[in-house]
Amino acid sequence: MPLSYIIKQVGDKCGLNPNDASQRPVLLRIINEAAVELYQQSDMAGCLEEQYYKVNANQTISLPDYVGQVRAMREADSQIAINLSQMRPRYNQFNWADEWRNWRVKGLQTLQNAITNQSALVLTVHAVEEPPITVNISGPTVGSSMAHEIVVMDAVSKTTTNDFLDVTAFTKTTGSKYDVIMSDIDGNRLSAISNDKLKAQYQILDISQAPWIYPNNDLYIGWVEVLYKKALPYLYNDNDEFPAIGYDNVIVNKSLQIYYEEQNNVQAALAYDSKATRSLAQIHEDANRGTDDVVSMCANPHDALFPRTGFGKDYRYAYRITGR
Repeated sequence: MPLSYIIKQVGDKCGLNPNDASQRPVLLRIINEAAVELYQQSDMAGCLEEQYYKVNANQTISLPDYVGQVRAMREADSQIAINLSQMRPRYNQFNWADEWRNWRVKGLQTLQNAITNQSALVLTVHAVEEPPITVNISGPTVGSSMAHEIVVMDAVSKTTTNDFLDVTAFTKTTGSKYDVIMSDIDGNRLSAISNDKLKAQYQILDISQAPWIYPNNDLYIGWVEVLYKKALPYLYNDNDEFPAIGYDNVIVNKSLQIYYEEQNNVQAALAYDSKATRSLAQIHEDANRGTDDVVSMCANPHDALFPRTGFGKDYRYAYRITGR
């Protein structure tokens, strides 16, 4: 169900009116805080998605802003799995797992593409809204390690007064109808804030250990299949939906937990937290009750000093987890 159901339920139970211009922002703040906390709690049914991407080796890439946390990757042709690691294992003395077919998570970044012409930035929107969108930009400039600029989008195209060397933050104050696009002075797209988000945020991955020769112009080589968690939008309009369907009442209970925490009602907050967690687990269990999930318990390929015993040739696939 859309946000209109959630905000009405929370408002009725908290004594707040979602149609009141002074009370609606309070409800939106509580609901979005609850949505973030709930979304980070588990990979709930319906929040994962998979997509094919064409990549080249020996580079760092940024995935689209609708991609949240990456869960798994594999080569599309050979279906060989690709490892995903943090940045630190590369600096271990023996980094076997980091040697080949490995992607490294480098974190979240504001820019989708690096700035090549360090000058004024151009911001564009499809149309001017009422009230106009307010955008905040932060980053180093000549002579300043960190500069901040506020741009009011009262025209479809605005140019910053600062010449930014880099952009570390690109945000807006509230949800909007249109996306805000950031380009350099030459018209090259650098970043964007989707209308259902409050900031530009891209997942950055180092894929230099991908097994392809760079550059790759072959139409069939370089395709990978990525399993990822959908990025969480900012719930603002009445028709906005939570990425996973069927968790509206769980968000309501989580919102009430946060509301009663702010009211210093510890007992009520604990009760709603317990109810939200229990409901989340029940929905997840019900959605996966009829599925079979096979886990491959593989030995380290470098550990060949002692033969494995107990399962024979099938030791790699010895464990099966079922939802029933």
